[in-house]
Formats: sequence, structure tokens, C-alpha cells
Amino acid sequence: MAVLLAGLLLGVGVFVTLVALGVVRDPLDPVIGGDLALARSTRPGLRVLFVGNSLTYYHDMPEMVGRLAAAEPGPQPLIAVSYTRGAARLSDFAGDGGLRRLLHQVRWDDVVLQEQSTIPSLPPAERAQRMDPAARTLNSLITGAGARTLLFMTPGYEHGNGVGDSYQAMQLRLYQGYAAVGAEIGAEVVPIGVAWQDARLRQPDLGLWSWDGTQPNTAGSYLDARMFYAALTGRSPVGNRYTAGLDPGPARFLQQTAAAATA
Repeated sequence: MAVLLAGLLLGVGVFVTLVALGVVRDPLDPVIGGDLALARSTRPGLRVLFVGNSLTYYHDMPEMVGRLAAAEPGPQPLIAVSYTRGAARLSDFAGDGGLRRLLHQVRWDDVVLQEQSTIPSLPPAERAQRMDPAARTLNSLITGAGARTLLFMTPGYEHGNGVGDSYQAMQLRLYQGYAAVGAEIGAEVVPIGVAWQDARLRQPDLGLWSWDGTQPNTAGSYLDARMFYAALTGRSPVGNRYTAGLDPGPARFLQQTAAAATA
């Protein structure tokens, strides 16, 4: 046992050293996804920055949004970049110097904020304490950089948040929490959770969650991307050729679900 413990401690020490030397990346470090060089360039286009955690970066959902736009060219291309970190909260990003620099390195049109889902589903007083100050700070930074703030209303967990909870109850709290924060800071809320609820009611066997009941599977991320595509471009999510590898039937259903939720 002592030998095993010593080996574990040695492994941790080596990992910390490698991180300090820049040989490996700390999994808690924020990651920039997408074509940042293109976003920084003078090429015309709608520039969108997604800020969040695994609910944003699973299946590279921001890239899905870009592919939807590329499959149906409009007046200008959509350039999607993400700034994400596993399990991150808005309060983590509010004090993140890297994000502040990124906001001023590119002339963003829209910045999407995604909170860790348990926080906006808390009782109002607790949510206001844990989410609202960070949302106000980030919105001030975003609008100060000349961009528009959008809030990513995340879906509830498949079985709710713990014993005695349920998907429906958590989804209602998320709806109320995001609506309250959006109204306070004057930000549009993209009702992803509403679209998931509608899809679940209409086709309960489709499945939008991965094995853990919290993260999206490919279909879930595709529905998210469809919702953002409609919100960001004003175009209908129905009929786009990009399906993220899904079969035509489910892809068409998710397109129609997104259209109904954004109508």
C-alpha cells in the first residue's frame, strides 16, 4: 500500500512539473477552439464566441454551428470560436484574464455564455448570489467590446439533479433562472432547454443525453447547434444539408423541433 501511495504521489508530482514546464496541458486550463486566426482577420463574417464548459464543447457544438452556416451560405460567413473549460462556471470566466484579452482581440458580433447547469436551477436567492454577479460582469465586458450577449439555456439532466429531483422539475427551474438573469442584464436567452423538452415529449425514444444523463450525445449537440444557427443568423433551421452524421429522419425531426422552439 505504501509503495502504491508513493507511486501515486510521484505521478502527481511529475504531472505538476510537466504542466509547469508547458510539456502537457492542465485539463482545467481553458481551451480555444475554432479558427481564431480567421476570426482575427479582416475577412467579412459574423464572429461568434462561445464561452462555457463541456455542454458547449461536447462534439464540438460551435463547429457544428459553423458547418450549418457553411452548408447554407448567407450574406456573410459565420466564424465560430469557443473558449471552454471542463466544469467551469461563469464566475470562473468573470475573472479570467485570457477571456478578457480574447474579447478585445477580435471584433465579436455575439458572445454566448453557458453556466454550469446546477447553478441557474438553484432557488432564486441562491442563484442570484452565485450566478448573477458573474453574468453582470461578463455582460459588461462583452457589451463594452461592442458585442451582443446571448445566454445558453441548458437542458435539465435526464433524471434531475439528485435524489428527489426530476428532469421536468429541473428544466422548469433552469427556464426560470435563465429568464431572470436574461431580463436583469438585457441579454437574449436561446431556449435550448425548451427545444429539448419538446423533443423529449414528441419522441421520447430518440435520446439526447449521453450515458451519464448530463452530457449531450451527438443528437443533443446537433439540436443545440440548430437552435444557435437560427438565433444567430435568423435563418430557418429546416432543410439544411448538414446532419452531423445523423440519419435523415432524426436530423429532420431535430430541425423541425428547433424551428418550433425559435418561432
